[in-house]
Amino acid sequence: MLTATLSTGLAFALYVWTAAPDITWAHQGADGAELLAAAVSNGVPHPPGYPLYMWLLQGWLRFSQLDFGPGNLAWRGALLSTICAALSVGVTVVIAGHLSREQPGRWLWATGAGLAWAISPLLWSQAVITEVYALHALFVTLLGWVILVKGGRFVYLIPVVALGVAHHLTFVLLLPAALYFVWVSRGGGVRPLGQTIGALTLGVLLGLVFYVRIPLVAAGSLAGPPPVNWGYADNLAGFWWLVSGAAYRSYLFSAPSSTILSRVASWAYTVTSQYTVVGLGLALIGLNNWDRSKPHLRNLSLLWVVPISIYAIGYYTRDSDIYLLPVGWMVALWLAIGLADAEGWLQTRWSVRSLPTVMAIVLAIGLVVLGTTRLPALSLRHDHEARQFLEDSMAVLPPNSIVISREDNDTFAFWYGAWASGELLRQTPNVVLINDALYQFPWYQRLIAALYPDVVGNSHSVAEILASNHGVRPIFFSADLSLVPTEQLEKIGPLWRYK
Repeated sequence: MLTATLSTGLAFALYVWTAAPDITWAHQGADGAELLAAAVSNGVPHPPGYPLYMWLLQGWLRFSQLDFGPGNLAWRGALLSTICAALSVGVTVVIAGHLSREQPGRWLWATGAGLAWAISPLLWSQAVITEVYALHALFVTLLGWVILVKGGRFVYLIPVVALGVAHHLTFVLLLPAALYFVWVSRGGGVRPLGQTIGALTLGVLLGLVFYVRIPLVAAGSLAGPPPVNWGYADNLAGFWWLVSGAAYRSYLFSAPSSTILSRVASWAYTVTSQYTVVGLGLALIGLNNWDRSKPHLRNLSLLWVVPISIYAIGYYTRDSDIYLLPVGWMVALWLAIGLADAEGWLQTRWSVRSLPTVMAIVLAIGLVVLGTTRLPALSLRHDHEARQFLEDSMAVLPPNSIVISREDNDTFAFWYGAWASGELLRQTPNVVLINDALYQFPWYQRLIAALYPDVVGNSHSVAEILASNHGVRPIFFSADLSLVPTEQLEKIGPLWRYK
């Protein structure tokens, strides 16, 4: 446990040092501003609503305010991610040490694999921003701990499954692997199979109970609905639209056939780049060990890696590689076994007493060099682009403005300024924020009408809003959205003013 604790502490220190100081657009992290706005305003974030994360983030923001004060809101949100990611590193060391318990020097190789997981680009990138994936990584490792260390005991399995499903629905893609391994661990047969299926089903059902938060929050109060309220899910249609991910369903397995090979190549690059070619080679040695001597672990690995990989390849978005976090974690376990095997192989050829020490030094140097090489791309401690955009926008917006945006970066920065930090509303009173891309959905039209009844009225399009408010309120665009002729736009700061 000492090595696991030290690994957790090292990872936490690295993540805190490189965490984003404010809202950020880096590492696909624009959603962080929206998540913070939803937490502060007690709203509902983008699909599927992330009920467990919302409760945790809200509680964490209140708790951390006692130590860090009411400021630093976005940094405190990122700090929650650093804690979750660092804990996943410690749990990984515990699991790797358990799996390599037959090998001499097992905690050395387990620690090496855990620290390699800590500086893998997928985990590190999500550990330094306000996002849902660091918590997802923690639940993934906890599921691994339950089935690999605790033998799938139902007293641990059920709550971990419930929490994982309540947080991120892709967690269910790991349940076939959990079902297989727990069933095998309990001796196989019909009765253990039925018991395991029952336990997993109960865990899933308990996890789904958390989603009751969504309609309760979406209904709002006498003062009106929360301003961040995806799906306006106070009714069954809105609730199903949200939790089923209807807005993103068209991206799943929609890639043109001509891009399949490039998607597979992208998958291979992501998996390889987590631990470099050398690290992946050692990991495959570890997998080969399981293939020869522990086929149940080999089968677990395949059932764990294949469904997630198919989903990531088939989900046709620019950030789909983040779903490969569970795959990267499983490779880290292979790496621990591969390192131990490599030591055994070298000992048969050079029986040197100091060999483990030499290998440990080489491993430590390799991790330091790799982490240092990745630092410039992954560290966000000097990232201020999103903050600068928000401040520059506030500097040019007069009161009573209408701001129309389309991209997540701009939209969520405005939402953060309005409904998280509140600075946008304080500096620009009565500002109206409208997202052009969302206005196609009836629930969003309903929400905007509820938030700004004197501005929107019964408008069914952004064009109608422009027509009815032109000359009445100042109108700004976050970019040239082709809603009006370019010659009718005037560039002011980072925004475009409708002349």
